[in-house]
Amino acid sequence: MPIAWATDEEQAVRAARETSRWAITGWKVMSELPNPVNFDAATSWVEDHHVRQQFSVGPDPEVHVAKARAYVEAGYDHIVMQNAGPDPDGFLDFFAGDLNARLRALG
Repeated sequence: MPIAWATDEEQAVRAARETSRWAITGWKVMSELPNPVNFDAATSWVEDHHVRQQFSVGPDPEVHVAKARAYVEAGYDHIVMQNAGPDPDGFLDFFAGDLNARLRALG
């Protein structure tokens, strides 16, 4: 599950677009690109609204829980969260303090 956590939503979106915009293209495109120059060319069209459609973004735990809930309701029993936000340590603190228990409550 793509997630972009930051204390500021715009910062989260910007970080995800800058570091993980390749996730918008889908597996077929990602598996066929041989090097970073090609990834840059294939993702130059990605804008903030594309990131917002694909990722859960920002500091609100309920945004991320809602995205995870969709996976749980689809039948998934394990969810991997990939954080594309700018502050990995801050995300881990957020996960431990605000997100973990809420996700576990989903079932």
